Formats: sequence, structure tokens, C-alpha cells
Amino acid sequence: MSAPAKPRKAQDDQGDKERTNARKIAWISGILTFAGTLITAGSAVAVAVITSPDTVRDVVGDRIAVTHTATATVTATVTVSPPPPSSQVNATDVATGANAATSLARPDAVDVEGCGPPGGFTNDWLDRSVALAGSDEQFNAITCRVEKSGAVTGYIDYVVPQNATTFTAKAGIDRASPNTSARVRFSVVDLSDNLLAQQVATYTNAASITARVSGVPRIRLKMTVVKSSGVSGSNFFRSAWINPAFG
Repeated sequence: MSAPAKPRKAQDDQGDKERTNARKIAWISGILTFAGTLITAGSAVAVAVITSPDTVRDVVGDRIAVTHTATATVTATVTVSPPPPSSQVNATDVATGANAATSLARPDAVDVEGCGPPGGFTNDWLDRSVALAGSDEQFNAITCRVEKSGAVTGYIDYVVPQNATTFTAKAGIDRASPNTSARVRFSVVDLSDNLLAQQVATYTNAASITARVSGVPRIRLKMTVVKSSGVSGSNFFRSAWINPAFG
């Protein structure tokens, strides 16, 4: 005997159920496919934003905000070589035995008395380039113009740096001076007038001076005209402390 046929209603219900399940599966597959597309596109946009933010901004305009977060550590070692000393500094050091970096100038002085006769008109000390007899080389110096005859004197004071042990200079008369007859005594003293060093210089013979200044708080550089002839306003000479320096 053949099996009895299923009732028609039961067959329809089974078909509806299968169709419903197929639609659910298709709907879920569609959602998964769409989600995968979104994730892929989002990843591409993220990479584009990170690697080329300016290009992304050009495409979508200023509606997008691009934020960079970066941490970088850079370690570098730089070696700088000092420039070679100039020929002028070397020439000065050779001539005076002093380090140009510690040379003194007129503005460094803490007290000064210009060159002139006692109680008379004096000329101030000035920074000036000078040359010595027998040489065309120019040196930095602190000079004072003497245009009066007689016992002309003058001085200039400096505070001694704490670590200084010596004072050095060359003392002489500027080669450009019209008067060439003077003899000048250059002295280094402390404020109690204790003599630390002394030399006599002429137009043709400059003198090197070295004074020990350890423990001396302040020194005075004195100039005294020992001899002169025919000195006047037009027949003057310049006494010069050439590159005075502490060392």
C-alpha cells in the first residue's frame, strides 16, 4: 500500500518556514557583507588620514578634523671646533706676551687722572691703535696725549680679577707722535703706592712690564714724564700702555 499523502496545509507551513529561514540567512549575509565593506573602507580612510592628511582634507574639505599623536626621541652629538685665532690676535700676543681675551680697555677703569701738569689742564686716557718705532704693526693700547712740558703725570686704575696672578703690558710712545724726545716712566702700584713693577720707555725703545698681583685688589698704572723737550700742542707725544692684561 502507498503511504498516505501529507495534508496540503502542513506542506504549505513547511514551505513558508523554509522561505522565512532563507530570507533571514540572506539578510544576515547582507549585513555581514556590508559590515565588512565598511570596515575595509574605514581602514582605508584611516590609513589615508594618517599618511596623507592634507590630501584627505583637499577631497572632503574642512569638515574632517585630523589629529596626530606622535612621540619621538632624538639623540644627537654635535662637535663644534673653535675658529682659528686671527692673525691680529696672534701678533698682539707675540708682541706683548698677553692674552687678547683678557686685555683691558679705557671703559674698564674704575678711576682715572688724565695726563697733564699738577693742577693744570689734563688730557684723558683713550683707547687707540698705535705703532712702535721700527715696526708698522698696529696694536691696541690705552694712550694719553702729552702736550705740556714739565712734570706731567697721569694714571688709570683697574680692579684685579679674583683669579689673576699677573699683570702684563708693553709700555712706550706711539710712533705717530710728532715729538720724539720724551722719556717716560711707567709704573704699576697698588693703592698704598707700593711699587709692583716699573720701566722707562722712549720713542725708540718700548719696555715690557710684568707685575705680580696675587692678593692685590686694585692696581694703578702711572705715567710720569722724566724728560721732554719742545713739547707743545702741535709737538705732542702719546704715551701708551699697549695691550694691558691680567693673567
